[in-house]
Amino acid sequence: MHDLTWDTLQQLKQHNQALEEIDFEIAELEYLLFPIEQDLDILEVFLKIKDPSVLPFDKHDEVTEISIDLEDFYKGVIYHNQHIQDLHDDVSREYQWFNAHFEMIYEKEGWINEALWNDIHLIYKNYLGAQVDIVSLDRDQEEFREVLAEVNDVQDNYNEYGEVIFNSFNALHTRSQECYKRAEIVNKGLDELK
Repeated sequence: MHDLTWDTLQQLKQHNQALEEIDFEIAELEYLLFPIEQDLDILEVFLKIKDPSVLPFDKHDEVTEISIDLEDFYKGVIYHNQHIQDLHDDVSREYQWFNAHFEMIYEKEGWINEALWNDIHLIYKNYLGAQVDIVSLDRDQEEFREVLAEVNDVQDNYNEYGEVIFNSFNALHTRSQECYKRAEIVNKGLDELK
């Protein structure tokens, strides 16, 4: 039981660290998406795909000149798309482990097989014939239950964090896909101008 608990704790820590790395990458990709969205707003107004009201200008900004380097813009879109695909692979891998772990927990109600708890109870039932110091065994079992409770807390935190990360990635993915579609429409519009 100690080995299974230690194993589970190490795996939870490892996968929590993977989620932290994914969290950082999501934040970076969200940050990189803002200028793409802003450039798309401007290009869509220029191509008359959208009304100028989508731009954050007031009547004093009518003479403002805006320039967008289209090559940099498309490089940014391609870069973003490639990185979100790479991140998708990492998220999928972590999501599979997350689901497998919690399905196992749901089925077994823990990572420790119930039969192992029963084996300990057999020792207590037959304490006179057992060659074990029952007081030490009881103390060890209580200490183990405390460790078990800590690992359960780590698992609960991991569960909550995982839900947040997977939802954040899904939101980023949806937002990114919308941008890529908008970029395709803008690209067609610019091609028609040539």
